[in-house]
Amino acid sequence: MNNRILALIFAATVAFGPPARADDVTSQINEALTAYGKKDLPTAIAGLEAALNMMRQSRADSYGALLPAAPDGWKADAVETVSAGVALGGGGTSASRKYHKGSDLVTVSILTDSPLLPMMLAMTTGPLAAMSNLRTQVVNGRRATYQKDEGAFMIIVADKIMVRVEGRGQSEDTLKQFLTAIDFAAVEKVGK
Repeated sequence: MNNRILALIFAATVAFGPPARADDVTSQINEALTAYGKKDLPTAIAGLEAALNMMRQSRADSYGALLPAAPDGWKADAVETVSAGVALGGGGTSASRKYHKGSDLVTVSILTDSPLLPMMLAMTTGPLAAMSNLRTQVVNGRRATYQKDEGAFMIIVADKIMVRVEGRGQSEDTLKQFLTAIDFAAVEKVGK
C-alpha cells in the first residue's frame, strides 16, 4: 500500500464522512500513515480498518435516517444498523426497522456494499425471476419485485442498494404503504 492509496482513502473520508466522525476517521488515517512511515504494518492496517469501519457505520446511520416513520396505527422500533467488511459473512452495510401493530409485524431494510447484491439483482431481473414465484410491479415509478410467499417487496436502487419491505401475512397494500413512504431519491444519493 502506498501513500497515494492512503491519500485517496483520506479524500473519500472527507467527502463522504459526516463532520461528527470526520475527526475520528482522520485521526485513524493519520495514525495509519504514521505507522506506515515507520514500517509498522500491523498498526497501519489496524488504523485503516478502523477508519473504514467508521465510514461504513456512518453510511449505515445515513441509511437508517431514511427509514420511514411509523404509519398511523403502527409503532416503530429503534433503527438497527450493521456495517461489516467483506471478510465478515460477505460484508455489507444495512439499516432496518421493525414496525408493530398488535401482532402484525413489518420490517423495512436497506442493504448495500454486499457482494450478494449482484446475485439478488440477477434473480429479480433475469429469467430466474419468472421461474421463481417473483412478480414484477411498478410502485411509485420504481420496478419492485413481489414475492407473495415471503410477503416481501424488493427494489434494487442504482444497481447496488436493496430496499426490502417484508411482512408475512400482510396484504400487498399494507406493504406498499411502507414502500411508498421511502424516499428512494435520498437512498440513491446516500449510495453515491
